[in-house]
Amino acid sequence: MLKLRLRELKQRYALGARNFTYADLSDLDLSGLNLENVNFEGTNLQNSNLQGTNLEKANLKGANLTNCNLYRANFYQADLSYGNLIYSNLKEANFHCTLIKNACLDYGCLERTDFSEAYLRNVSVEGTHFIRTDLTDSTLIDVNLSRAYLSSIYYTKLTKLYNCFQPEIISDDFFDNMSKHIKSGL
Repeated sequence: MLKLRLRELKQRYALGARNFTYADLSDLDLSGLNLENVNFEGTNLQNSNLQGTNLEKANLKGANLTNCNLYRANFYQADLSYGNLIYSNLKEANFHCTLIKNACLDYGCLERTDFSEAYLRNVSVEGTHFIRTDLTDSTLIDVNLSRAYLSSIYYTKLTKLYNCFQPEIISDDFFDNMSKHIKSGL
């Protein structure tokens, strides 16, 4: 894995390079950068600061985003399949129309995060906080929400949840408590 410095990444991107697959960008401050259409497949971004970074239409398949600051980052139409986002701050991030399959978002903060029209399949969210998270018109398949913290989730009748709750884990009052906090019909 090639370790890149911030200056190298900026220079190469400015010259038109978009392919940074399997690079080591760990522990860097990438905040506020425009990295639209970048290919970070398999890239190590662990412990990096991507606050406010534009990653629109980025390929982040298999990327390691463990313990990253992704506050207000833009992942519009990005692919984060097979990604690792454990312990990451996803507060107010934009995942509108994003594809996330076979990924791990455990113990993350998804406060006021936009997952509208996103597609999530087989995503682990154990211990993740969904607070005022927008799931409007999104599709979640095999995303076990019973081990996540849910508060004020926004959704519509077009939001699709398939196999997202495992009844043997859920207490009798789970849905009663959840319905008190969920606002429907945006």
